[in-house]
Amino acid sequence: MILEKYQGCGNDFLIADGTRTPVMDCAQVAALCDRHRGFGADGLIIAHRDPLSMELWNQDGSRANMCGNGLRCFVHYAYRKGWIDADHTWVIGTGDGLRQAWICSTEPFICKVEAGKPDFDAHRITQQPLLPGLLHAPFLSQQQSCSFWLGVPHTVIFTADPDRISDDQARSIGTHPFFSEGTNVNFVRWRENGELQVRTWERGVGWTLACGTGACASAVAAAIFGLCPLPAQVRCPGGLLSVEQTGDQFCLLSGPSQFIGRVEGRDCG
Repeated sequence: MILEKYQGCGNDFLIADGTRTPVMDCAQVAALCDRHRGFGADGLIIAHRDPLSMELWNQDGSRANMCGNGLRCFVHYAYRKGWIDADHTWVIGTGDGLRQAWICSTEPFICKVEAGKPDFDAHRITQQPLLPGLLHAPFLSQQQSCSFWLGVPHTVIFTADPDRISDDQARSIGTHPFFSEGTNVNFVRWRENGELQVRTWERGVGWTLACGTGACASAVAAAIFGLCPLPAQVRCPGGLLSVEQTGDQFCLLSGPSQFIGRVEGRDCG
């Protein structure tokens, strides 16, 4: 099995051609993504050419519907494989539906993708009885926060210093039983230079250097609370991402990606 590794603002992925990859279970995926005993990555992507689509696994072997940076890395992979070119708009299948993608630059490689459309139907992420309006998890007390679906479940919390949030604090929110299937948690601060500083704890991964859908969710929440307008620049620990919204509310995510290398993995059987 041939694996290629890519990273987008430090969010790194192993990518394999679906026609040459054996079926794997969650334990095998987790073994490949292990940073000490495997090749190491935040996730694994199985890439398909016909139809153009991607399957995504988290670092722990759990399945994920969507990942903005993973989609950008998939576009880079497809371009290097010769499946797509830089002159057209491409439609890519994901676990959360079809997404459009555009290549903005090839040297360095920068692309723009549809990361998802915010869905404020609270029943997508919780089974608890709720009051109408923007979902605020009651256990978060008086914190300025909201939760909604954007590719995957997201909770956005505005805080004075995202870097001071501990592993236990983030995990306790992300795995709280209030959320039916857990939630990604984005800790956000508006900076005086106009950027949003975002640090994300992801389901199935933990802290990441960047989260594409998390950057989009954070920008949407910041606009809702009147902290900054869209489009927005989002500063993640691994780099800078750009977020804008179309007239039909789809979030567009732009940023760089990098091909790291190519390795031959052992049989996963």
